Amino acid sequence: MISKISSRKRHAFGSALAAVGLAATALVVTAPAASAGGTAALGCYQNWSISSGQGYANGQWCDGNTRVTGTVHDTNADGRCPFVRAYVSGGGYRDSAWAGPKGDSSPVDIYAPAGKTFTSVQMSYITC
Repeated sequence: MISKISSRKRHAFGSALAAVGLAATALVVTAPAASAGGTAALGCYQNWSISSGQGYANGQWCDGNTRVTGTVHDTNADGRCPFVRAYVSGGGYRDSAWAGPKGDSSPVDIYAPAGKTFTSVQMSYITC
């Protein structure tokens, strides 16, 4: 499922984060449903892909949505280095390493806190 944030909300949120050198984009990819029977499936089983004006990232949901793996790529010489932000069930998030400058890529290997799962991933960036 892909959802979009309204332009006004995105601008207000992006402006607030830009003040500390971070920003978020509008594209969010939601985690797949948990496996039946309440047992977390181990291994990587469903692909995800996201992009923004700063670059793109792709990878897989793993271990019952407790791990996100992949690669993030910087495709624009704009002083912004993209990274993947994975949102945790119950609140909070974990960030990947960032890629940059243009042409660089970095691995995405993010683990959820104990007893938690990831609900979605989103492209973000830092000023670099």
